Amino acid sequence: MPDESCRRCGGQLKNCTICAECRDAVSLVCVQCGTRTKEQIHSLCFMAEIPKIEEATVPKIFQRQIIAA
Repeated sequence: MPDESCRRCGGQLKNCTICAECRDAVSLVCVQCGTRTKEQIHSLCFMAEIPKIEEATVPKIFQRQIIAA
């Protein structure tokens, strides 16, 4: 059940962090006392397929430094 007001002081809550997948609020922060709510994970977004990050090509000058290190 989402929080509608701050549990500490009863103040108004504003979006603090958002879901990268659906852009909905994941955690909120109180505008009066600054208390932050726990993150509410979106199970459907969390289970979505995450695209594979391709390996970046490393310039030859850095390859030499990596081998030497």
